[in-house]
Amino acid sequence: MRRRAAAALLLPLALAGCGIQETDVVEAGGAATVVVQPVPEDRMTLYFVGPDGRMMPMVRDMGRPWPSTTSPAGDTVPYDGFGPEYEISAGAPRRERIGTDKVLAALMAGPRDPETAAGATTALPQGGKGTPRVEAEPGGPSAPARRLRVPFPVKGLPEAAVRQLVCTTAFAEDPAGRTEVTVTGPDGSLPAARCED
Repeated sequence: MRRRAAAALLLPLALAGCGIQETDVVEAGGAATVVVQPVPEDRMTLYFVGPDGRMMPMVRDMGRPWPSTTSPAGDTVPYDGFGPEYEISAGAPRRERIGTDKVLAALMAGPRDPETAAGATTALPQGGKGTPRVEAEPGGPSAPARRLRVPFPVKGLPEAAVRQLVCTTAFAEDPAGRTEVTVTGPDGSLPAARCED
């Protein structure tokens, strides 16, 4: 018994002198980036601007946007997650992806309080009328192409605003974000772009 107790006391001392040398801190660059793959029926990914000016994907869990009972006004229940102009029917099937137009309306409504608390901001113009609309374009063999029509001028948009639109559209249209997006406004079109870091 004494031998075991003595061995237990000496073991940490022996391991401390096993020859491992102390090292300096090694700089390894920025934090790792994680691609979040939302469940299409329940989540959407919106791209906002982070505190460092880079794109900050925010996944919104849609859950059940309507209560189990019908609203007093009828069979539709307003859901503010998509911004103005959109309502969801209480009897709508939940097997389809959230429409890109609805995802873009949520983007235009700006970050919610928890997203703002996490450092998310938007470079998109606020308070305008109308919502963005997506149209199919002839695409290449490797990626679909979409034209995003927005109700505001695009030529003077900051690069961050354009990336918000392109990335949100790309991931709303394709789970891997491979969609090529051409942003068009009343003042013309920007060159086609992809959401690439």
